[in-house]
Amino acid sequence: MDEILFLNETDRNASYKTEYRYKTAKPVKAAKPKRDEADFIIPYAMFRPIREPGLICELLGDTPVRRSADLKMNLDYLMKEAYEHAIEQIMCRIRLQEVRCQMQFNAEDRAWEHYTRLREKGQYAVMPSVTVEKRRRVILGAITWKYDWIQKHKKWCFQFADAVITREKNGGTESWSQSQFIEKFIQVADSLPEANRRLLDQLYEVAWNVLQVYRYDADPSHVPALWYDKKEEDHAEEADG
Repeated sequence: MDEILFLNETDRNASYKTEYRYKTAKPVKAAKPKRDEADFIIPYAMFRPIREPGLICELLGDTPVRRSADLKMNLDYLMKEAYEHAIEQIMCRIRLQEVRCQMQFNAEDRAWEHYTRLREKGQYAVMPSVTVEKRRRVILGAITWKYDWIQKHKKWCFQFADAVITREKNGGTESWSQSQFIEKFIQVADSLPEANRRLLDQLYEVAWNVLQVYRYDADPSHVPALWYDKKEEDHAEEADG
């Protein structure tokens, strides 16, 4: 059985890249953050100083060892919060796509109403172009499936990036459980339609960058390149070189 490789989009060279073939996820059900009368999220305590200067709200330990553990915990929390914010940016762009489509459909409906009124009055009017309802559902479905799919897979992609970076930092060695997780992730990724796979790559890249910056103190403008497998011909070219 051939080994399944984790390739980037260029090396995959997928021949079927339509946005209309994808796997969906169950709708997410969660409470919305509270907003004020102007629709801004109401400020809430994130990091809040108690007595000491700074923004860390938790009381740090009273010894260097305990403070070190507390600071590590705060850094881990901050890293995951940064990841969630980056994911929110992706989902906002998805919602923007939907709003743009709905605005276009609404403009078509208004044009059709105007056309209908003119025709009822016996006046000449050019029939406007209108996207049929079935087509609208297909277009919106091709946009909005991503929203729930991201929510379901964001943690998994973060864990994969974490496992891969840890392996790379350890010189390519990995534990049995880590190896099994990476292998399972790659198998599932290989089975996905290309639309899902590109989205998975996007989440993986976000997680990779956040981990490198927050956990490994990488310069945000010089984050190490993403890890992907290389095709056999690439390995052959390297050997010849």
